[in-house]
Amino acid sequence: MPQLWALCLLLASVKALPTAQLNQSCRLTAAETATEPPCSADLNLRHIQLLKRYMRPELDACQDFYAYACGNWGSVHKTGESAMSLSGGRIDQRYVALFERLLHVPRAPEHATPLYTKLLRYYQSCRLLGKPRLRRYLEQLPHIAGNYWADLLAVLGRYGYHEHYVKIEVSQHNASQHMIVVMPHNYYLSLNLSGSIYSALRRHTHGHLPSLKQLTEQFKQLEDTLKEMAQPPKDSSDEETLSLYTLEQLQQELPALNWTHVLQRQLGHVYPGSYQLLADDLPALRQLIDYLNRADARLLQLYSWARFLQHLKQLPHNPLSNPQPSFSSSSAVGCVQHMRKTLYLAMNFAYERNYYGKQREADEQVIFGVFEELKQQFAQQLRLNVLGLNATLLDALLDKVQGLRINVGNLPRNVSDQFYVDCVQHWRVGNDFYENHLNSLLHYYDHLAELERTDDAALREVWFSFNHHGPELLDNIDATPYFYCLGSIIIMPYAYMQLPLYNSQFWPALLYGDLANTLGHEMLHSIDTYFVDYDAQGEMRDYSDQLVQNKNYLKAVNCLNDSEHVMLNERIADISGTRLALNTYMKDPSERRNNGRLYFVQFAQFFCGEEADIYHDTGSKRLNYALAQMPEFAEVFECAQGTPMNPVSRCSFW
Repeated sequence: MPQLWALCLLLASVKALPTAQLNQSCRLTAAETATEPPCSADLNLRHIQLLKRYMRPELDACQDFYAYACGNWGSVHKTGESAMSLSGGRIDQRYVALFERLLHVPRAPEHATPLYTKLLRYYQSCRLLGKPRLRRYLEQLPHIAGNYWADLLAVLGRYGYHEHYVKIEVSQHNASQHMIVVMPHNYYLSLNLSGSIYSALRRHTHGHLPSLKQLTEQFKQLEDTLKEMAQPPKDSSDEETLSLYTLEQLQQELPALNWTHVLQRQLGHVYPGSYQLLADDLPALRQLIDYLNRADARLLQLYSWARFLQHLKQLPHNPLSNPQPSFSSSSAVGCVQHMRKTLYLAMNFAYERNYYGKQREADEQVIFGVFEELKQQFAQQLRLNVLGLNATLLDALLDKVQGLRINVGNLPRNVSDQFYVDCVQHWRVGNDFYENHLNSLLHYYDHLAELERTDDAALREVWFSFNHHGPELLDNIDATPYFYCLGSIIIMPYAYMQLPLYNSQFWPALLYGDLANTLGHEMLHSIDTYFVDYDAQGEMRDYSDQLVQNKNYLKAVNCLNDSEHVMLNERIADISGTRLALNTYMKDPSERRNNGRLYFVQFAQFFCGEEADIYHDTGSKRLNYALAQMPEFAEVFECAQGTPMNPVSRCSFW
């Protein structure tokens, strides 16, 4: 009986993914694939066998395609593992192997490059971490004469922390410009005075502190007072109040703070009175500053230190948040994950030179080719104007589509190795992790301030060719491909550029099955309900205000928005991106007939094992809902009308 059951499964698997009539055409030539023939049959057939391992072909794809395509995923991988998390884990292991090799091979050629030397020293300082000593962070801060709240706030701002009292930060404004922004603090955020933070404060002040309970109460009273001042009145308008001011105008409006001094202290530059910046909610700022100037300076100082320590602990992958025994394999991976956030550009450079660079030429030929096909199809679909948009709005959206760019690996374009040498020239690295961590933050935010005020157009063009994001960006954003609205760039991280999601030698059904759908999804984010207001240059427009006046647009939105728990912008990207990929690849009925099953099963790989987060539904819900809206899926799998994957009514968008 077990043999008969195994035979049934084998026959079901063969029927599920037939290979006899697959399109085996290739985008690459033999000259571009030095190791094996272009689009090697062995590589593709091995991958198809892997897909079969994840499937449960005995199930009905028309009832639950996720269960059909990913039903055995949990038997092969651990709970919580997805294709993207596994890919990211492989990259972490490659970094560990690189650094461990450099530690044991002192004559390795990488040692001649200062960037590698600094990365290795940082890695060693992280690996040597023992019991957390948060006080060390406070000891590294520069000495401040006096006890003025704004001076300490400016110092903490140099390390990228600006979430209490008054927020002063440099942020990207559009596709070619950063600006200084001043606003009230984020009153939604608060302090959780943990025992470890309290202990660090107590040690730093040599025991001159109230009890934990008393200090917690004092901080709570302070937060309540500040929140009342920072939050807008209940009857206030939702209209944007961010406005352009010169420094001189800001000083006149808010004279209780020396803005020239504060900006110099935080951003390292004396700005002239004519310098322009953005400010928000001046009445609230005025009230906050007046109160802070009168409040207990010692309490404000303690609160600032505590919030700063909490911020550092909460940065993604700070090893102090989950300390591991020194020299364990997990601590090595933890240090690499921390460095990938904190030293983003330097770490990407190392990965490019040691691992990815040799496949870049072939990848870019394939990916850019598919990207251009999708852009042309996207523009063609928009020109059909099924929603009946006015000509001006339609032209603006077409401009946005034509202006979309792509960056593989998220590195600056067309720069030499000297560019990276110059980037790390002023980055100081020693043997102490706490000092190294703060210096890496200081290096990043000092650079951001310099980029904001530079007049060098060529330098700006380089730095705006990728997303030089900070260490606060969460994994669920930059671990997968994403659309960066301010730069109109689709970022394809290294984690995506490997099996099981992508290989430049994939046959068309495998290549388009994931790559075209992934690119299509991110392209459609450019005009989803969240990002549509950004134009091709990253400037905010009123496109959404115009769209909500269109009854066809509202009807399409309402069709997708079928419950209060829908992640609407993601659903739009899922549905419309899937439609775009199908329109690009599956125009020929014979292509659907011979390659459709493999195409859809490959598409499912991105969703296998994916759990819900604050931005996305579960992988099963996303996959099934998107494909249920596609008649081509029902055709390929011969789904009867009325089954879950072939509903009587469907939604469409764009």
